[in-house]
Amino acid sequence: MGEFSVFHWLVVLAVVLIFFGGKRIPEVMKGFGEGIRSFKDGMSGAQASSTTVTTSAVSAPNGLTAKASSGQVVLNWSASSGAVTYNVKRSGTSGGPYARIATTAATTHTDAGLANGTSFYYVVSATNPSGESENSLEVGATPA
Repeated sequence: MGEFSVFHWLVVLAVVLIFFGGKRIPEVMKGFGEGIRSFKDGMSGAQASSTTVTTSAVSAPNGLTAKASSGQVVLNWSASSGAVTYNVKRSGTSGGPYARIATTAATTHTDAGLANGTSFYYVVSATNPSGESENSLEVGATPA
């Protein structure tokens, strides 16, 4: 028990041939091998030279402003160097905790459908392939 006989290996081979077909097996094995190599490199702390991406940490967005009007708040901020997208976060309490309400590539966002007379607090973080920045400084707004 616990060992594969020749019969078992033939059954496994038949299943693989049925699912992938004979012509796709080299592609599947190549992908399998690359996956194992990538896993081993990751476990040893090395990176495969073919997948090395040069990225740098992204800084938090600056200049966040909030302009409230009836039922909405329009947010604007300055672009962060190297940012790919921005996470817009909102809280009902100054200082958070914040919940992400949108992800955008733009440097503006309109938060609509808000209750008039209720205060909302916002921060924005920038993201790129290396990760997410710290949050921006907080701004508050109360739709009227």
